[in-house]
Amino acid sequence: MNITISENLKAFRKERGNTQEDLSNHLGISVQAVSKWERGEGYPDITLLPAIASFYDKTVDELLGCDEIERNKKMDEIIKQYVTNGNAGRIKDNIALTRNALKEFPNDLYLMQSLANSLFFTDEKEYLDECIEICEKILAKSLEDSQRFEVLQTIVYSYSKKKNIAKAKEYAEKLPDLHCTKSIVLEDVLEGEEKLKLAQQNIGSLVGLIDCSVNRMLCAKEYTAEERIFAYETIDKLYKLFLYDGNYGYENCALNMLWMNLAREYAKTKNQEKTINALKTAYQHAFKLDRFDTGKYTSLFSDTGSYSKEGITKNFETSYVDWLKNVMSEQIFDFVRETAEFQQIMLTS
Repeated sequence: MNITISENLKAFRKERGNTQEDLSNHLGISVQAVSKWERGEGYPDITLLPAIASFYDKTVDELLGCDEIERNKKMDEIIKQYVTNGNAGRIKDNIALTRNALKEFPNDLYLMQSLANSLFFTDEKEYLDECIEICEKILAKSLEDSQRFEVLQTIVYSYSKKKNIAKAKEYAEKLPDLHCTKSIVLEDVLEGEEKLKLAQQNIGSLVGLIDCSVNRMLCAKEYTAEERIFAYETIDKLYKLFLYDGNYGYENCALNMLWMNLAREYAKTKNQEKTINALKTAYQHAFKLDRFDTGKYTSLFSDTGSYSKEGITKNFETSYVDWLKNVMSEQIFDFVRETAEFQQIMLTS
């Protein structure tokens, strides 16, 4: 049995955000004794273990680290299943999975965050209040900046979906500005391979952010179909500029959506040729996503990066090609529905 009480005492204290004095006052002992335990220079009396464990909302086994191996094994299995469900679009299964896991590990912040993400990702308003409540609990306990920022983002988007813009703004103000993020600042700190890898990650992220911002811009006011086409085509050129070799990896997701949107806009102008070509391009990206596998980027701007099927999560259980076909059932495509090329896409899998 590997007893790791000194490390656990420090970890639990940091997780809770208290001091050695808080625990010493709770137990009625000196703070020097607690300090010695954390340094590994001695162990608490066995009669104090239940009180210490209770103070941190842990079991005695967790305090002693006796069940750490078994716990890690169970967590690995849960995470593996969570990723598998996400790949298949089984978000409701992930809600059930994490709810059940939290019965066994009620204070695990990662599981709590995973449940909140799944609740939000269903895109169903009935889950938003629970999502926000869980995120608030995480913020009250978590001391990890990266986790807190991710949770704040989820709260902001949840309040936005609830049309509570005041609350969304309130929480958004707690997030750092774009130029003050870890990823941007570290570019000037790192050197060599680390700097190269981070810079390339940032390039990919910024291209994706421009894509998202353009889409949000298009939602902010009324634009003509021609203006929207120009905006989408510009984003496509941006992807082709940085991923010029056609190895799009994860960006197939964004490009699949982009070309479905372009098909809708071309359809508004009744341009049969461009509408069909846009649907064909969307199909190509959907086809790749349905057969997604592990690979490496090869562009000059991304060749330190890689991608895998495990990195893709969706909130629908159909294939990407079937999702495209569902879009193609929209009335706006009626004017090309009987063409041979449209029918060919509908018949492919």
